[in-house]
Amino acid sequence: MEIQRIDTYNDSRFPQEVLYQHGAFLADGAPWAFRVISGHEAVVSAAALDTAALEEVVKDFRFYAGHITAFYDETGKCLLRLPPVERREVEIDSLQPSQFSVDREKCAAVRHFIHTAADVVIPVTALEDGTLCVLDGHTRLYEAWRQGLRTAMVVDAPGWDGIAGFVREARKRNIYHVRDMALYSPQEQKEKWHDWCDAYFAAQGPTEEEQR
Repeated sequence: MEIQRIDTYNDSRFPQEVLYQHGAFLADGAPWAFRVISGHEAVVSAAALDTAALEEVVKDFRFYAGHITAFYDETGKCLLRLPPVERREVEIDSLQPSQFSVDREKCAAVRHFIHTAADVVIPVTALEDGTLCVLDGHTRLYEAWRQGLRTAMVVDAPGWDGIAGFVREARKRNIYHVRDMALYSPQEQKEKWHDWCDAYFAAQGPTEEEQR
């Protein structure tokens, strides 16, 4: 099954709330919407909610939202329940970013659902020095800080081989805290962050998996 995450905020196939939450996916071209309703639950909407397809799309969704473990249809019927994930509250200032900047448009989108620390659940991994590194959710953390929140919820997640290199690059730029990241327009974010990532990966050469 070919699964694609929708990263834009304008797509008539999905409710606006789902787009703001980045819960919109296409599975073999068919829309799947994940609407987060609590710190561990989401409502799933799709034309065909068969078990095999659900498990496959949920796996992709949980790559970005591993704390969501219970999934329901629109009638409230439980479709899938996974083992709960332990969350803990930490100081936002204690988290090391692994990127340099955030997108102003994305900040405006996530602002719609960030109200308390419980709304900001972030996957982290421990670096060699013991610091917790942010794997995903930099925009949510940055916007939470701007709104005056000083803590967030984190879940432990496995890092990936290249994360230490991204942290080194961030620290070269004096980015040690979420509040140190720059705030850019979407075009600036593409040029200064996404294009930099493409060049960085190209310089590293193919991964072992790509070489097989």
